Amino acid sequence: MKAEKQPIKTKYKDVTAADVKACKGYEDISDELAQKIADAIRVYTEIVYNCFKEERLEEQQAKVISISKEENKKAA
Repeated sequence: MKAEKQPIKTKYKDVTAADVKACKGYEDISDELAQKIADAIRVYTEIVYNCFKEERLEEQQAKVISISKEENKKAA
């Protein structure tokens, strides 16, 4: 059985249904819909954050070699 990923904890608080309902145009939506919107925002931000984190990891793992050294010219 695959373990479910735990939500990422940050110093920022999650968007709540009350936060959604406080936005202009969303005052009269149901609590259930406001919660679904808040959940969607959380999932979206986690996806974007994970993509950013993976990109940074790939950049850190990239190896740059100098082509000015004789030994590296042979490898290229």
